Amino acid sequence: MKLIKYPNEILAREVKDVDLENPGFDPKELKTEMVKFMIDSNGIGLAANQIGLDAKVFVMGDSVENSTMCINPTVLQYTEETVDDVEGCLSFPNMFVKIKRPKEILAQYWNENLEECKVKIEGYSAKCYLHEMDHVLGITMKDRASKLKWNMAEKKARKLGKTIEA
Repeated sequence: MKLIKYPNEILAREVKDVDLENPGFDPKELKTEMVKFMIDSNGIGLAANQIGLDAKVFVMGDSVENSTMCINPTVLQYTEETVDDVEGCLSFPNMFVKIKRPKEILAQYWNENLEECKVKIEGYSAKCYLHEMDHVLGITMKDRASKLKWNMAEKKARKLGKTIEA
């Protein structure tokens, strides 16, 4: 697996729904590989299009044991109450920007066993789910941030890049 970074075109377009009758991949095997790659990359979420797969799939979690695979994710409901929090993204190295998201969502997806799941997700996990769902819809965190916030984040990322390389 290889991480795809912005501005690659696959990050800017909606990927295909997975045919649950014939996914075209082994969901359990893909989850294992994606979670390992995500953890090795110090991430807490990874969408299939970030590794070049044209499929509505993502994984999220902070460890192999505490990880979830979401196939064909949707949001059924969300709260009016929002949270403005800093987000980063593996496809945008060293970029961190504040993004406003609903505090709580009702999510629907299919897991690696192709079982339908409807789950209430809140806080940090809701932010992660929504960030990864954006990826499979072709929306990046750059699309969610104001131009001013984005420009400030780019400036910080350049400085951070210079200190890391030095």
